[in-house]
Amino acid sequence: MVWKPFSIGDIFDEPQSGDIDIQNRDINGKGCLFINSGVTNCGIKGRTDRDARTFPANSITIDFFGNAYYRSEKYKLATHNHVFSFTGDVIKNRPVGLFLIATMSYLPLIYSYGNMATKPTLKKNVLNLPVTDEGEIDFLFMENLISAQIKSAIKDILYSKDLEITTTAEIINNK
Repeated sequence: MVWKPFSIGDIFDEPQSGDIDIQNRDINGKGCLFINSGVTNCGIKGRTDRDARTFPANSITIDFFGNAYYRSEKYKLATHNHVFSFTGDVIKNRPVGLFLIATMSYLPLIYSYGNMATKPTLKKNVLNLPVTDEGEIDFLFMENLISAQIKSAIKDILYSKDLEITTTAEIINNK
């Protein structure tokens, strides 16, 4: 497999921010997800029906700490949270989105309170992506790799649960 560097700015549309200052009192469990900075609950603060710019599903958010998450449903951002929405044709589907955020896992190692990620700095970061023989991003490879990882994780979970059931049955039967 051949890999090629691509800057975030070259493969995504211009990053976008929220348009109003959503507050905690606006989180009411209704409407769209409200995304905040941080790792707790993948940056999901709650749901709000406050009138604000809504960002599309099948996109990626990156906060000022460099935490990147794939978003499978619509969401809203506040102006003060320093979270940016990245969209574009490069995010073909969920597996590709998950692959892309995996390649961004190094971002929190370089961003912090003292060195916050901004739109201009994020756009300069480089992602090494698989390419076809023609030098184009290999979306099929991304999809297949993520699908294989998901299947492997499910297999491990099923094995663990089967073992738990078998062990529990043995304990019950030996009493």
